[in-house]
Amino acid sequence: MTPILKNIPRAVFALALGAILSGCAGNKGAEKLPPPEWIGQRPLSSSHYIGVGSAAQTPVSGDALANAKKRAAADLASEIAVKVESASLLESAENNGTVSQRFTSSISSHADERIAGFEVVDIWENDERVHVFYRLNKARHAQAREARRNAAMESALAEYSQGLEARDAGQIQQALNHFGAGVMALEEFWNEVNRIALEGQMVTLEPHLLRTMRNTVLGIQLEGAVDAVELNAKNHFKYPLGLRASTDGNPASGVPLKYQYHNGTYMKRATEFTDDLGGVVALISGVGAERPNPNLTVDLDAERLWKASNLDAVLIDLIGSVNTASLRIPIGLTMPTLRIALAPESTVPSAAQDGVLTALRNAMRTEGFTVLSTGEAADFIIEVDLRKDHRTPSEAFNQFHTVYMNGTIRIRSGEGLLTEEIVLSRTKGVQLNPESALRTALTKTAESIEKTAGKKIATALQ
Repeated sequence: MTPILKNIPRAVFALALGAILSGCAGNKGAEKLPPPEWIGQRPLSSSHYIGVGSAAQTPVSGDALANAKKRAAADLASEIAVKVESASLLESAENNGTVSQRFTSSISSHADERIAGFEVVDIWENDERVHVFYRLNKARHAQAREARRNAAMESALAEYSQGLEARDAGQIQQALNHFGAGVMALEEFWNEVNRIALEGQMVTLEPHLLRTMRNTVLGIQLEGAVDAVELNAKNHFKYPLGLRASTDGNPASGVPLKYQYHNGTYMKRATEFTDDLGGVVALISGVGAERPNPNLTVDLDAERLWKASNLDAVLIDLIGSVNTASLRIPIGLTMPTLRIALAPESTVPSAAQDGVLTALRNAMRTEGFTVLSTGEAADFIIEVDLRKDHRTPSEAFNQFHTVYMNGTIRIRSGEGLLTEEIVLSRTKGVQLNPESALRTALTKTAESIEKTAGKKIATALQ
């Protein structure tokens, strides 16, 4: 607007302009108001930030003005340059693309706060465009920003204090969450060096909080209820191993412990969180004699701990990798002694079963068991019960005899208590005489025991 018309109320001006136009019908060539100087030449000011924006007119009422205001606000925000100070959190993490991207996003999200308190200097429009002129007092802006920074530092200190209390109480997840919240409270000011007196020394808050988080995790100690695990027949080859996490001698609750051991076939893995007493019970079972590694390994699962503590992803990037010490506990295995015997109710003559018993002894020795002779005391008794089904010749099979062999292996404790039954695959022998048919069926039974029964018994015993 021209200086002369600038102070005329808009409503009065609009009415006057309407009256003039209505009284001068057909005067479409009347002169229009010239644009103000700030449209053609951007204003300069040492005391104010300047924001100028414009937008093309649209058929939607108020749409052009709204767009022009947004652009003026964005232009104003761009003038408030974010200077990255040396030794600030952002400067120290400048090679971390995730952190830089997050900080840029944070600056954008705080744009409204950064330009709060601006004033509208002028708005001018014609048939083609709408123009908006904003300005923000630099001194008042700096004062408001410093007030926000002081409030953020106070918030970070409060979170730090609560984090220490939670850590001392062994509440690790809560402690990490508070420390992380302290770093995030200062997110708008990561480009500055936020130093403050703390615990008798000057510290930069964000790095101090991040170091405290790392040290909290590194300070967690792991220990087992025993120095070594021994599996044997007395404990049924199962051992509930107690594991404990502590910090400064106090139980550390909510800590994810991942443990693993090789059972002879594959690596068994599990992860559990410690209870209020800092404990976890790892049930060890099913361990075979031959293993590439006899140790149980226990580690703190830092990745799961960050997630359980509800930490922002950018904090995990800033903390980096944390390598905690592993706990190793050897797992020993004393294989049980066995005695192999015939079941009294077996319908196959004992002399005919020698091949089957020999096959079973060989299979158990292959699995690492010690097989004792008859009469010796053993941890387990393996009882073989074979039942034959002899079919006499018929017209369909001419002169051939058929013998079906059904077998059951019973596992008993040293005291004779039945613990498991394993049914053998049914076998068949077909020969011209019954003795040969029986031998054929028994031979097939022996082969079946060597292939499968030995492993089934070994599994049942462990």
